[in-house]
Amino acid sequence: MAQKNKRYQEMERYMTYALIADAVLFVLYLICAGAGIVWLKVILAILSILLSALCLGFLYLSREIFRRRSLWMSVSAGAILLCTLASLLLNFPCPNKYKAMETETKSASVLMDTTVFY
Repeated sequence: MAQKNKRYQEMERYMTYALIADAVLFVLYLICAGAGIVWLKVILAILSILLSALCLGFLYLSREIFRRRSLWMSVSAGAILLCTLASLLLNFPCPNKYKAMETETKSASVLMDTTVFY
């Protein structure tokens, strides 16, 4: 009995580290998506999805996915996975396109005002 409890505590510790890493990846993804760094956004989204899916797959294979003592692990991995997928589908944290258009129109108006027509 003590051996099973020790194995579960070890699994719980490693899953906690994996879920914290997954949450950090998700936050970094949100920051990069908001800043408009597309290539880093894609890499972080892929890593976050893979880590969440790996956590859920491990819990499924170890038959801990629906057990009451491990429910917090499966719910947190599923929540991060769903949040990442929803953010990708909705393209939610995107750079402010109106601000970029505003700076383009300002620069175009400055060019038009400084030109001299003969």
